[in-house]
Amino acid sequence: MGHSRLEASLTHPDDPAFRAWLQALSHALGRDFEDDLGSPGGRAFLRRTFTDNGAVPAPSFAPLVDEHRRVHAERAVTWLLARARRDTGRTFDVPVRHEWSDDRDGIGRVSVGHEPVEGLDPVDIAVSAAEGVQCHLADRELLVWPLCPDHGTGPHATRTPGGAAWVCSVTGHVVAPLPG
Repeated sequence: MGHSRLEASLTHPDDPAFRAWLQALSHALGRDFEDDLGSPGGRAFLRRTFTDNGAVPAPSFAPLVDEHRRVHAERAVTWLLARARRDTGRTFDVPVRHEWSDDRDGIGRVSVGHEPVEGLDPVDIAVSAAEGVQCHLADRELLVWPLCPDHGTGPHATRTPGGAAWVCSVTGHVVAPLPG
């Protein structure tokens, strides 16, 4: 199925049943999922989940969010560690942890190193994963990675109009894209 046909087959964000489901999830999970409609990846995840599963209740939705975040975080970390190895000649291990929620209706926690992974958009997940990798390497390896080639400083993982990227902390230029 082509991309435009797939998009057309997904639930429209103004569909009353879709909106009611988001409101029910927001109430049950204590997080406003309507905010995620503002990002393309978050909107796509919510629409796809509703289209594929219907108005699943919070206890069934939470594990889908957990898995979505974990999978995207692991992909980003794998990519980042390959880049770090290419840049430094060293192999690193940065854990991606998943903890199920103690609350029956709660969303669990995914973290990269000690940094929590938030959001539903793969771009936001990539930014969180990059922060986790960067902090882990600084804390555990005493390594500032990556470096801006122009300024020799550590850039910040940032959501940009073009997607996730390392952005120079000196001038704000994009140093390199991130997966997402």
